[in-house]
Amino acid sequence: MFDDSGRTRVPGGLVDEGGVDYGKYLIPWCKGNSVSVDQTTLRHPRDLMSMLVENYRSDIYRCDSSPRKRLDHTCGVTFDDLVRMFGKPLGRGGRRGVGGLSFDWVRLERILGQMLVFGDIAIFSNSNTLHPRQNNIAEAIRTRGSLANSWDEMDICRALEKRRDTLGHIRLSRKKGWELYIRDHYGAPSGIDGLIPGNMVGLAPTRRASTMPYPLHLVYAETMARAMSRDGNVWGKNQSVIRREISDAVIDGNGSSLPLDDFYLIHSRNGASHMADHTFQRSIGDLSSARYELKEVPNSDPKAWVVKIDPELIRWRENRRERDRMRDAQ
Repeated sequence: MFDDSGRTRVPGGLVDEGGVDYGKYLIPWCKGNSVSVDQTTLRHPRDLMSMLVENYRSDIYRCDSSPRKRLDHTCGVTFDDLVRMFGKPLGRGGRRGVGGLSFDWVRLERILGQMLVFGDIAIFSNSNTLHPRQNNIAEAIRTRGSLANSWDEMDICRALEKRRDTLGHIRLSRKKGWELYIRDHYGAPSGIDGLIPGNMVGLAPTRRASTMPYPLHLVYAETMARAMSRDGNVWGKNQSVIRREISDAVIDGNGSSLPLDDFYLIHSRNGASHMADHTFQRSIGDLSSARYELKEVPNSDPKAWVVKIDPELIRWRENRRERDRMRDAQ
């Protein structure tokens, strides 16, 4: 999202003009990290991230379309927004301890806490002023060394509740390039006369590809939610292992495909024989999923098939292997 000097790249995804090369890391990352799990389990994290992104997008559009160019609280999420979306944090008669607290809110706080520490969000005490305790809250989360488990540890939600009357809110931070991604994901694609790629004023025409077509923010929400599962078991971990083994077999083989028998064998070896057919089906209807295409081997007798693997998934695995090599070298 940033050039070598630390400046935010320009919208539009045109690398030669200073745009982001999404195909190098971010699109492969989406392909490698989007897994199929019970979507009701992931609904709250996905809804939270969608609300943060959609509200920011709407306010970018307002700023681009009007003389007043400054973002305000409408680009973020308030405590009351969270209540409307997820219900109250406490049940009727509940105490502000573990027992009476909605675990949906605990999960939201955990994700927000990590996003704050990573610099993905900022806390505001009113329409456009950073919360004076933001750094203290982030440091408390780091010092605690564990995820929130009670109302007393829900520093971000409590800070928002105390600032309900002054439009306190959380919003995506520009420090990580979220605004640039939003413009490239929702804005006009390149090649449209009179429109600047990535400019929110010119929303993409129907059925036209955007600069960054993949929902990076939803995959990000899923990834964090899976890593913070309540019982310590990482949702979709088996799928990630299978995906790595498939990619490794292709990289170490012909670079593009593997025999259908091997495809099923890898699933079976990892206790997921039932998932092999589902993998094919999901790759057809899910934009963020890696593509798996069944191809008949020409002139084979008896008939044989191979599975052609999404090159973006292969690139994701190659990137991972390169990072592992760099860590080992250090």
